[in-house]
Formats: sequence, structure tokens, C-alpha cells
Amino acid sequence: MAKTVNSQPGKYQDKMRTLEEAAKYLRMGKSTLYECANDGSIRCFRPKRGKILFNIDDLDAWLDTSEMPASVGR
Repeated sequence: MAKTVNSQPGKYQDKMRTLEEAAKYLRMGKSTLYECANDGSIRCFRPKRGKILFNIDDLDAWLDTSEMPASVGR
């Protein structure tokens, strides 16, 4: 289960994933996910310096709309 995030109110706490959790969920390397977050391909939140969080709904939407390279399996 995802870690709770104090900066996110109520119902959104259980939908937030860390970089590591999101990369595992997407079956993608952390560095690849970090690049996607930095170039805006995948929406992310940065509540504290150095921390990146992803909403599971955004990850699902990205999976539904993106063409994944052969090296990234689902």
C-alpha cells in the first residue's frame, strides 16, 4: 500500500505513489519515469523539495493513452 502523504488531504492519500512505487506499477525504470515527469509526459506533484509523487489515476490515464515502447511491459 502507498505511504500516506500529509500534504494531500483526505481521499487522495491512498492514491498517491512515490517515484519508486509508480515505476514498479508502470514496470518502468525509475530514471525513465523521472524523465517523463520532468518533460511533462506524466503528471506529477512535488510537495517537498526532492520528493516526487504520482496520482494512480494519472498513471492509469497515461497507460491508456500512451504507446509504450517494447522494452516497457505491462
